[in-house]
Amino acid sequence: MSNKPKTEDVQDAQIVNDAPETQETANVPAIPSTEEPTNVTPAIVQDDYLMLMAQAVERSEKLDKMTPVMTLTAEYIELQKPGESFKGIYVGTQKMTVTNKTTGEVKELDAARFIINKRIWINAGAVLISELKRANIPAGTPLQVNYERKDGNTKIYSITLLG
Repeated sequence: MSNKPKTEDVQDAQIVNDAPETQETANVPAIPSTEEPTNVTPAIVQDDYLMLMAQAVERSEKLDKMTPVMTLTAEYIELQKPGESFKGIYVGTQKMTVTNKTTGEVKELDAARFIINKRIWINAGAVLISELKRANIPAGTPLQVNYERKDGNTKIYSITLLG
């Protein structure tokens, strides 16, 4: 089922007809725009939100009976020596802010996120991030990350699909 609203679900749809009017186009109806006006919330989005809120309210009544499943606060995992590795479920990337201790320069880096033993671990190795993007790894993929060697200041990683 598509979440894209149907034309009748969008109130006040904009009408677009950029062509100059000629005898052939004078009696042709305008085509509704595929771009939604920014002040319109499709009914489907509102219905989904209300459904999610209803589910959240229902779950909130059961909080006292629930137990922790997984820690969501990420920790940094760093492989120290070539030959070290870890296995994890790749769950995507996040932005990470780091400050150079010498210069005070602040940089924003991409960091890979993995679930390992019910915890979130991140690593911002440039080669690791590059390999994950190049291979177009989808979230939920089990991988092994291997620290191969160091090239100057850069750690060289390889990734292996697990199955």
